[in-house]
Amino acid sequence: MNDQKNAFDLLRLLLAACVLITHGLLIGGYRLMDPLDYFSKGQTNLAEFGVMGFFALSGYLIAASFERADNIFIYAGHRALRILPGFWVCLLLTAFIFAPAIYVLSGRSLHDFNFTGNASSLSFVLNNIGLNIRQWGIKRVLDGAADQESLNGSLWSLYPEIQCYAFTLVAGLAGLFNKNRFLYLVVAVTFLVFFAVGFNFSGNYGPIIFVRSPAMKLYTAYIVGTLVLVFRDQLLLDKRGTMFTCVFTLLLLKFGGFRLISPLLIAIVLINLFQRFEIKMRYDISYGVYIYGFIVTQLLYAWIGSRLPFLLFIVLALVSSALMGLLSFLFVERPFMNARKTLDGCLRSKMYNWK
Repeated sequence: MNDQKNAFDLLRLLLAACVLITHGLLIGGYRLMDPLDYFSKGQTNLAEFGVMGFFALSGYLIAASFERADNIFIYAGHRALRILPGFWVCLLLTAFIFAPAIYVLSGRSLHDFNFTGNASSLSFVLNNIGLNIRQWGIKRVLDGAADQESLNGSLWSLYPEIQCYAFTLVAGLAGLFNKNRFLYLVVAVTFLVFFAVGFNFSGNYGPIIFVRSPAMKLYTAYIVGTLVLVFRDQLLLDKRGTMFTCVFTLLLLKFGGFRLISPLLIAIVLINLFQRFEIKMRYDISYGVYIYGFIVTQLLYAWIGSRLPFLLFIVLALVSSALMGLLSFLFVERPFMNARKTLDGCLRSKMYNWK
């Protein structure tokens, strides 16, 4: 499992890089087509593929985490300590370090920056501290930026992630991962049908109007990821099956049909491909790269604009985000992950044991 975990750390890092590339095109103001968007003829792009891949892999790993946990409090504590400290520190740094730096680099005085008040740094933190992003920017910080929609757009997906963790808890307690797993298959197929109709055909079909949102793609990818774990005897393929599935997916990307079942293909291909690797990674910087990539790229644009070739711009963004990811892992994420052992000792009690 350690080798698989390390390989999946690499996969998460690659997926974070995919998201950063697409965001770099947008934030840097480059009028270039996303490489995967071009290859797939508009079926998907690197950012969508990356985030859906994150959720598919998360579904697989978090369902496994649920199976290993002794009780619901240990499971919930592990999930909270993995997500929330890094998010809260990133939120503070975005509001009080990165945003003022962008403001000053854009040629304005720090004296005029809105640290408090309406649409300020303080309100940015208070409005978003619960993971559900309700304030996307800080007043006048992104004036003149190529992308003025969001200061740190990557953070929005963490709220659906936490919702998926809660779903895993409910589904696990209901026995959908073991004794009622065929009922879970029905749930997963239902989500896939809603996804296929909602995102691949024009018009509204009854309740489909309520699920045609970016979060629905993530929920579906997550559920399919858990499905791979629940039916691992059937869905974890041998080398030949993995290669066939990879080739089949590439053909659908190139010639059409990928979008119809993309959550299923992404989950099966990525999990099967990377569970075979034996790669040692000392530091898991993927989460930090993901949550800092957007704001680091905004800062980079405020500093140098679009004067650099796109590839060089992206390399600088990747290196800077990797540095932030390393700092986040070393000084925020790892200390809280280490604290999970202490938490386990406090919470491990027979009265809370579900097994």
